[in-house]
Parts: sequence; C-alpha cells; structure tokens
Amino acid sequence: MPLNHALVVINPISGDIDKDEIETLLKAFCESRQTAFELYKTVGDETDEHYIRDYQKRHPVDAVVAVGGDGTVNLVAKMLIGSSVPMGIVPLGSGNGLSKDLKIPQTLPESLAVIEKFNAMPIDTLAVNGLPCVHIADVGFNAVIVDRYAKEDTRGFATYAWSTMREFADYQPAHYQIVTDNGGFEGLAFMVAFTNANAFGSNTIINPAGIINDGKFEVCILKEFPKFEGVGVLYRLLTGDIDQSLHTENIKCTRATIHNPQHQLLQIDGEPMESVETIEVAIRPGSLNVLMP
Repeated sequence: MPLNHALVVINPISGDIDKDEIETLLKAFCESRQTAFELYKTVGDETDEHYIRDYQKRHPVDAVVAVGGDGTVNLVAKMLIGSSVPMGIVPLGSGNGLSKDLKIPQTLPESLAVIEKFNAMPIDTLAVNGLPCVHIADVGFNAVIVDRYAKEDTRGFATYAWSTMREFADYQPAHYQIVTDNGGFEGLAFMVAFTNANAFGSNTIINPAGIINDGKFEVCILKEFPKFEGVGVLYRLLTGDIDQSLHTENIKCTRATIHNPQHQLLQIDGEPMESVETIEVAIRPGSLNVLMP
C-alpha cells in the first residue's frame, strides 16, 4: 500500500537535536514520493492531542508518523490505539526504547525507508490505570530517575547516567503487594516494571523474555539487593540475563494490580505520573498498528 497522506508529528525539543534540518529532510522525503503531508510541531500540552484527533477527522490519513522520543511515540500511539491507521516512528529522542525493541533503524534515512515500505503489523499495548502504555511503565527507582531527568535543563545519555548515579546511593527499596492472574509477590523491591517489550531506551534489558504481540505482559520485579551488588545487577541488565538473577522475579500475565502503599513514583513511557497507591495494569492485544522493518 502506498503512503499517500501522512500526518507527521515532530517534537522540536526531543533528544537535544536540532530539528530544522530534520524538518527539511522530512519535507523532501514526502514531496519526492508525492505524499501529501501535514507537519505538526508539538507544544507539550493538551493542544497536541486535540490537533492530532481533529486532523484525522478532517483528513483521512494512511499513517501518523511520530518524530521524537518515547514521549512523542506515546502521544501518537494513544491517538491510534484501536484504529486501523498505523504509526510510523522516526526515532530522534534520548532513549527511543520502543523503536529499538521493534528493530526500527535509529538513523533518519533508514527509519524513513521503513515508513516507505509500509509494512504495518499489530502490537499489544497496556492500559495502566486506564492510560495507554506502548513500551514500559514502572514504579520505583527508574521512575524517580525519569522524574529527575524531566526536570534537567539538558537531555541525552550523559544527563540520564548522571541522574542515575546521583540517586542510587541514597535510594531505598519500597514495599509492594502484587496480585495477577498468574501469581503474585509481596515484599521489598527496588523497582517494579510492567511491559511486554524488552529494554529501556538506555539499552538496559529489564524483560529479556518479553514478546510484544503475544497477548500477555510481564511484571518484572527487581527485588531488594545490597548496594555493593549494584554493579553486578547493572551488568546483568546490560547483557540481557537479569531474569537469571536471584534478585529478580518475573510474572507473565494479562492483568495485574500493584499495591504501592508508600506512594513511590510512577512513570509511563518516559513520562512522570502522579503517585498513586494502587496501579491497575491490563493487556490490550493487537491494539496498535506500527510500521515495521
């Protein structure tokens, strides 16, 4: 199927990357293929959702393309969940976690080639307290880092790494009670992630067994561990065998309730959320079409 009409949603500040040249290249790509397009720059409030929704009502499109990081991907995805219109991804954020898990190339020319190929495939998404999650949500340590990172003046891996090291020394595990349709957990944990994907944008692999279209998701529990074992835990996260650690427990399920009595921070797809005592997670099988390699 040819790409005749696209809405291109670009985040002008994602990843600390100058988007002027990117915008020029995107326009040239669409024009050279005689693709009608509208380029919309996000402003970071509810205006973005209203614009995307209204544009689709007025102009039937073949795809909506997210140009940015995981936050931009989440914005576009939640406008498309449950519809037949696919999402294209041009990864230009700091982490680009979902695009990496989907094996979408991380360079502009190659990611545009994927969009031109127009191979749409359905993936599962999650509902986290009713909010859409297309990659990874978690409560605990990583959510603290995401919150701190969002408040920094600069972006990029160096800022993320510095935020992580700064918080690790003083961070204390919290108590959680987890109930799923396939078992549960109660005790102290460093963090609890819920995802059917594999890795954070930092390339740390929290869920090696995750399959993004199997109709299930994993609750990944990184339990309390001695601080001196932190380097070993990080090594396992980087090498993809964290699920072999004595400090982890993974539960494959279709729904879960996470009781968070200490009101630890929650994040969804790289965006900090309000702390809540109860987190309800459910799978939405095959609910989002994505242009894939």
